[in-house]
Amino acid sequence: MNESAVLLAGDLAWPVTVLVIAILLLVTQREALGRLIDRIKSLKYPGGEAELEMVAEAGVAVISTAVESLSRDVTVALEPGKRPADGEQIEPIQNREPIGDVEPLPVDEVSSLVVLRANAAIVLEELAYPPPPGGFGSVSATLDILRRRGVLDNEQATSIGKLIKIADEASRGAIVPRRVGQAVQNSGTTIVRQLDKLRAVAAAKFEDHVLDTLRQRRPAGWTLDIDRAVPRDETSAESVHARVDALVTAGDRNVVVEVRARLRPGADGQIEAVKDWLAALPPQQPVLLVMLGERLSDRELRWMCAGHEGPVEPLLWDRDSGELISALRELLDRAGADLRAGLPPQRTGG
Repeated sequence: MNESAVLLAGDLAWPVTVLVIAILLLVTQREALGRLIDRIKSLKYPGGEAELEMVAEAGVAVISTAVESLSRDVTVALEPGKRPADGEQIEPIQNREPIGDVEPLPVDEVSSLVVLRANAAIVLEELAYPPPPGGFGSVSATLDILRRRGVLDNEQATSIGKLIKIADEASRGAIVPRRVGQAVQNSGTTIVRQLDKLRAVAAAKFEDHVLDTLRQRRPAGWTLDIDRAVPRDETSAESVHARVDALVTAGDRNVVVEVRARLRPGADGQIEAVKDWLAALPPQQPVLLVMLGERLSDRELRWMCAGHEGPVEPLLWDRDSGELISALRELLDRAGADLRAGLPPQRTGG
């Protein structure tokens, strides 16, 4: 062997040896090295130092809490004869928001925090339909909307919010610990599916949330009848009856509170359903109509209220939920003034 070959072999021996040792370490100590990398907080290099952002391992507990809170209760009480299946026609006496099956959304199988965030955001927007005035904002804003509508309780909204925050860190390049990644693969799809199930009952949950809020906030001296049948003409035994979500009474005055989660501009079928429901009420009956999203146009409101002589006041829950009691008090005061004057209440629905 000539001198140049010997020198070449000597030059190659050390790099090859290092490579072999590195491969052996990676193969035999892969799990230990993975745990070491998970714990690195900063990396020093000639001329500087870089901080490595990491997803906290507490993310495992966040994922577990989300699964537990969403699995606890994704339904509402089914009232036979009052909550029709989705697709069934709702007669005036059968006005409760329906509960029914919905087609599952086409979402990807969850394999990472980034995929989990994307799929959860899709389902959350579906749950928050119709959108609030001004449209959808960030995912955290959508969670707040769903909390205020009663679709998600505080624990569910908080756990999903924390999960979204962790996913945002991962999308910015943060290192995801092995345990967090494994938890996402084990439970991420379950979280999205449980959220998706809420679409079947989101409208009914909102309706119940408004009525629960009314129970809690009503002033002393007001009586509240939930799911009350109101006859159009009390003097006739064969009079048509309209079922209302709530009848609020103060002395000799009363106001109907009706919640319509799916009533929105352009929803002709829903607008017509409310028109038919109003036609089954006493003509002078004051009504507070609680709805989501944007206000109906003046033309839609006039057409819907045509033939009903009493005031019909829409309340946009996303914007004016805090005005629930003051709006009722105003309608009760107006009804009392009309009674004292011996006049039918003035219609203000358009």
